Amino acid sequence: MQQLFISLAVILAVCALLITLKAVGRISRLEDEVSQLHKELAELRARWFERHTPPTPDSEQHASQPHQAPPEQPPQPNAPSLKSDPKPTLVSEPISAPLAAKEAPPPIVEPSLPSLDEVHIGGLAQSSESVFEKQANKLLTNIQENWLVWVGALAMLIGGGYLVQVIGSHIEFSPIMRVTIAFSISLATVIAGEWFHRREQKSPDRAERAKGFTYVPAAITGTGLTGIYCTVIFAFVFYQLLSPSASLVILAGAAFSSLALSLRQGPLMAVLGLIGGYSAPLWIGGAEPNYYLLAGYITAISVAATLLMQKIRHAWISPSITVPHVLWMLLLIESMPIEQLFSWLAIFLSLSLYLLFAIPRMGWMLKPRYRHCQGRWMHPPTGIALAMTLLVLSALARMSSVDTAEMIYFYAFFTAMIWLPAIRKTWSLRVYLPSILVPSTAIMLLSIALESIYMAEGQTPVLLALGISIVLIALRTLFQTLAGDRSQLTGILFLVLAPAMTLITLLYTYEFMSGHVLGWTLFTAVIAVYYALLGQRFKALALECSAIMHAIIAGTAFVWLNDTWLTTAISIQVAVMALQTQANVFRPANWAVKVAMGILVVRLTLLPFIPEWQPVNAGHWAWVLISYLPSLAILAYAHTVLHRSDTELANWFEGAFLHVFLMAVFTQTNYWLTGQYGYLGYIDFTSAIVFANQALVMGLVYSYRSQFAQQLERVYQAYSYLLWGAFVVLMMLLNSLESPLMVNNVSAESMPVFNMLSLGWLLPAIVLLVTTYKRWNTLQIPRPVVASFGLILAAIWLGMSIRQFWQPISMTLAQPTGMAELFTYSIAGLIVGGLLTWVGATRKAMTIQRIGLAVLACVALKVFLWDVRSLDGFWRAISFLGLGASLIGLGWLFQKLHRSVAEPAEHTE
Repeated sequence: MQQLFISLAVILAVCALLITLKAVGRISRLEDEVSQLHKELAELRARWFERHTPPTPDSEQHASQPHQAPPEQPPQPNAPSLKSDPKPTLVSEPISAPLAAKEAPPPIVEPSLPSLDEVHIGGLAQSSESVFEKQANKLLTNIQENWLVWVGALAMLIGGGYLVQVIGSHIEFSPIMRVTIAFSISLATVIAGEWFHRREQKSPDRAERAKGFTYVPAAITGTGLTGIYCTVIFAFVFYQLLSPSASLVILAGAAFSSLALSLRQGPLMAVLGLIGGYSAPLWIGGAEPNYYLLAGYITAISVAATLLMQKIRHAWISPSITVPHVLWMLLLIESMPIEQLFSWLAIFLSLSLYLLFAIPRMGWMLKPRYRHCQGRWMHPPTGIALAMTLLVLSALARMSSVDTAEMIYFYAFFTAMIWLPAIRKTWSLRVYLPSILVPSTAIMLLSIALESIYMAEGQTPVLLALGISIVLIALRTLFQTLAGDRSQLTGILFLVLAPAMTLITLLYTYEFMSGHVLGWTLFTAVIAVYYALLGQRFKALALECSAIMHAIIAGTAFVWLNDTWLTTAISIQVAVMALQTQANVFRPANWAVKVAMGILVVRLTLLPFIPEWQPVNAGHWAWVLISYLPSLAILAYAHTVLHRSDTELANWFEGAFLHVFLMAVFTQTNYWLTGQYGYLGYIDFTSAIVFANQALVMGLVYSYRSQFAQQLERVYQAYSYLLWGAFVVLMMLLNSLESPLMVNNVSAESMPVFNMLSLGWLLPAIVLLVTTYKRWNTLQIPRPVVASFGLILAAIWLGMSIRQFWQPISMTLAQPTGMAELFTYSIAGLIVGGLLTWVGATRKAMTIQRIGLAVLACVALKVFLWDVRSLDGFWRAISFLGLGASLIGLGWLFQKLHRSVAEPAEHTE
């Protein structure tokens, strides 16, 4: 019964092929008839337009010349009139209305043709469509018109593969007979496709279809070639009728035959050939495959497709090769026995790198000036490098151990990926430059994996291979730079890549391979000397090479030094860079000096908050002198040295010195007040006051420096806003959770005015008011906002100072308020309001005057509403008398001021 169903399936498959061929023939005849109808319709339209199109003005004038009257006579009725001219005329002769009505011919209905203006407007409307819309509409139209051909071709391709599988597995014949039948049917299908192609080429209209993706003969030929691929694989894998070499030769021949047929039958043949070639092994299941033969077959298909791409110059073929090739390699790596993996990698992974990464843009001879057809996205070297790296890491993940030969191959593979595009000229196309980052990163990951997992006892060979790789990477970027490539990416790779890899490895060896840290430090010194020699040899690279040399030295110091020694070392290095700049001896680039100085400033800024950066005896009173004084001296010296030679850098050193000096002063002040150097976890009332004042003043310093900065103006401004934000947050803390009105932070027995209230509220208020008065730079913060904040702080200080003066035990709100304290609030309000009103009136500052009047109004309300209830006896009388006397006196002062202003005006009149 099973044999019957199998025979029936074979018969149905053959019938389907025959029906398809018959349907294709009918489609061809219908296309011929439609083409003939189009021709006849075009001829009819041409004749109709020739018959009904009016003659041109030139022909009219030429025909009317023998019948025209003399110029002085009026025109004859049968003569052509100027009104019949479809084009507007600039000059027209006056004609009487009756004559015009008499001469007007009957209207003739003519076909309306679009004018030139309409055509132009239509063209503009079409051009307004975006490129994406045009391509999307074009793709949609192609799918609507040709989906039958595409789906049918794919169905025939799959059906051919299944037919070969059925013939080879289920038909009761000898193995040779099965293979012969499958091969004969496949070859017959190829011959039928070629015959159909020659027939189509006889018609010029249908021959044009060979240039597109809707060519029917290509679908038939692709089906036959897929059957040939499957037959050869079946004969080798299942029946061993062919040797591996013979199978590979036949498959390669089929692949190159597909190349030749693609040249004849167009791109659809190429697409179907690629689909059939790469999918042929999927139709054959069963026993364990020969991984070498299968990889060789996939490589042969890729080689044939690459040759086709170079011949017909279609860029879309490149991703059509890369994606299935990489997927097959990944599948084989995951399925292959581990004992065969390394030898397989050494052959086919290397071929894949050459075939996919280099050839599409450089040709078989790896010429950088090869005329390729690749676009930016059709062959992205960085993406292909990532795919190759994924294959290597997948293979490495399957290995249980790695010996020296395998380690050398992995490093050589990634190094070849870097050097392959530049192997002939020592320089490469710029499109390959970003791909250098991929193997460089892979080399670092490979070294970590080998050292920690695979070769834990063989750390020396790993570091040796890594060092050689870094040297080759440095040479690669150097030769690219010396070849005249002035792109930004080339400069970054030359300056950053090799030193970064060296320093990262130095840090890793210091943490995890302590036995080799000294040796790698010597290698790091060699890299620094290498850049120093390059700077001496090539003057155009001197500034950058000197900067990189200093960066390597700073990185080495970061690994080996800590605490105050590291801070001092960075300071000394900054001074050396300043001396080099002043003496113009292998001077570093200005940006390098700024970066080094910025690192020093940031470290000294964060020093009070990070205990690990502080010396062991951080609790000593001289800790600030030990940590800050050497850096301050060096910064001052560098500023003095550069003051005449480089004003820009001198300004930078001046700003850095000022910032570090402020940090030292505030840190030492905080220690004297709180007994500690300001850890973030121990912020209390006193430290919050100190930090708030420090943030306010340093924010003003940086806003001042931003006026003279160029490149770092935005950095200074951001730092100012950050510090002012911290000041606001600390003031909110001081007026809420740490407020003396809520917590007994300020003793009522302490000396008035000279206490922490003045430091926490009066001092920042004075700073804010002076900032407004002196019109110092407050960036985008309006000065009225700054002045208002200062006045609020001053008012809070005044109120809390009055309460601290009158309270005998504690100034918190839990204590009762006496009558003397309430009266003092009124007196203080009258004095402040009167002064503000007087100052505003004399200086003609209406805003200040209004604030003073508002204060006086508040005091009046307090007296009439609060003091009446809270005061009694003598205090109530004094309160009302004082309010009245103050208001009367203020009114008298206003009258006197008005008279003094009015008298000069009368004299002038």
